[in-house]
Amino acid sequence: MNETVKAYFDAFNNGDTAAMLACLSDDIAHHVNEGQVRVGKDKFRAFCDHMSRCYREELTDMVIFEAEKGTRAAAEYVVNGTYLQTDEGLPE
Repeated sequence: MNETVKAYFDAFNNGDTAAMLACLSDDIAHHVNEGQVRVGKDKFRAFCDHMSRCYREELTDMVIFEAEKGTRAAAEYVVNGTYLQTDEGLPE
């Protein structure tokens, strides 16, 4: 599990949505900050495409936590970002 989580976040920091998707199951349930849940790779890909247009983000100071038996994991990190273009509904 830990290697999958590392691979996902390496792909995130490289802006590689395809590699991120390769780490996920087809029925991914993405709980976004705004409170919505997007289910499925297609919806996750659309979210990533939107975010890539508006932001360039890099995650640093990462700590990965893994449950015994490797069935669950979580990560804590700092998000560093640059605003690339206006995201509808947010300040310029």
